Amino acid sequence: MGFPTISRGFGVRDDYLDASLSTLNSASVSSDTFASDGDIVTWNVTMTNPSNGDVAILYRPVVSGPDPSVYSVSIVRANVTSWANATNFQLRPWVAYTPSGATDTGQNSLINTTSLNNFIPVNFPLTIGKQLTNNTINQIGFEILCITGGAGTFNFTIQLDFIYVFKELLTFPSVRQPIALRKRRNTIEIPILQREGGILQDLGSMAADITVGGHLISTIAGVGNWTNTYTADQWWYILSGLVLETGIIAPDGNPHWQWFQSDQIQAKVLPTDWMPQQPMGRVQFWDYALQLKKLDINAETHLKDLGYEGIPGFSY
Repeated sequence: MGFPTISRGFGVRDDYLDASLSTLNSASVSSDTFASDGDIVTWNVTMTNPSNGDVAILYRPVVSGPDPSVYSVSIVRANVTSWANATNFQLRPWVAYTPSGATDTGQNSLINTTSLNNFIPVNFPLTIGKQLTNNTINQIGFEILCITGGAGTFNFTIQLDFIYVFKELLTFPSVRQPIALRKRRNTIEIPILQREGGILQDLGSMAADITVGGHLISTIAGVGNWTNTYTADQWWYILSGLVLETGIIAPDGNPHWQWFQSDQIQAKVLPTDWMPQQPMGRVQFWDYALQLKKLDINAETHLKDLGYEGIPGFSY
């Protein structure tokens, strides 16, 4: 993967905290149910004798949505647990615009035979929306698309984590230190009079801290791993802005979290600490450390930083 990435510039998101969603279905959709555990929506769909182009769409209406020509990047994350046929049906993101009525659904399916039972994040550029003028996003969600119809009954089960539309995906300019993830239990020691050694009381675990450190240097999109063109000074202020953005509350009641991804870690994070350094005598070459707090919407039950249920052959 190269250098880690992080989103910036909140546009709109659906974190599926509830199941107050809308559907847009073809007549062949004989069953469509969905429920949220407060973090993940489980979506069950049955199609009967579908034709080419039939769809099941699950979306959330957006009020006063952002301009897609400005907020033209998105990431979606879903886990397909049951899929009828990876050749005849596709799972795609769904973003709709008003007043044009145009939609972005991507060109490639989010499902294939090797990705079952994995929470997979996928970058989803809004290629149509980016070219629109005087439009706003008014629907975001997912669709199941039949590309080759046929007789029979076809069942699908998908766990939807989020769809997040934002301004820009940042590739860190340089990472010179190991990316550290610290998971700590909140254990206190109660002193007992005249007892050798205290009594330990476990109060649960703390949200993980992720630390990224390196150099701020000028970058050019398309050169090496870089995807952004900024000077070292611009990087200083962009990453500072990430910490400020954490203080903004989204319509769903949670802060503006960002999506962070490295070779080993993928997580919703809150940038909490930003420490740039100016070594004397340098020009456009600064040091930095950025600390992120991992955001778990529900209580953490086991490690999902790798995106799936666990290491094969290993369990707790």
